[in-house]
Amino acid sequence: MVLTKDAMVQAMVGHVLQHGLADASLRPLARAAGTSDRMLIYHFGSKQDLIAEILTALGTMYGDTLHAQMTGRAATRKACLDQLAAISRSAQMRPAMRVWMQILAAAAAGETAYLRVGDRIVGQLLGWIAAHLPADDPDAQGAAQTILVTIEGAIVLDLAGRSDVADAALAKAFAQ
Repeated sequence: MVLTKDAMVQAMVGHVLQHGLADASLRPLARAAGTSDRMLIYHFGSKQDLIAEILTALGTMYGDTLHAQMTGRAATRKACLDQLAAISRSAQMRPAMRVWMQILAAAAAGETAYLRVGDRIVGQLLGWIAAHLPADDPDAQGAAQTILVTIEGAIVLDLAGRSDVADAALAKAFAQ
């Protein structure tokens, strides 16, 4: 059976979600995709392009999950934050959030592919959050930035075993 490029990417996304980026070398990815490492290079051009494709698919998956679980505009900034935090911090999203932290660590180390993908994902998230804030929000871009930073911080604290601190901060954010 010949897999399409998209099917290979989805199989590799599953592998990365299960094993993280530390095991994202060509051979394990090829095994996950049901092909050889040479065929991966043939289809994707380089390992960097392959990783970028996998990371982009992960970002799309996160966006699709957000879209499916949160439709329409929130009534308030607080409601938007609470809904997005609940989705992002759910058990379903935990593997993706662990990979997101690995992407950020690689970007912090200056790895170009991770910087590009991280920049694209952050841009998409900011746009998505702004589009789900109340229509009359006086500063949707500023609020989107605050919400994203707040949720990112909560996720870091969750992964560090300090959900109690994240919960307390989220409860106070945008409180009237």
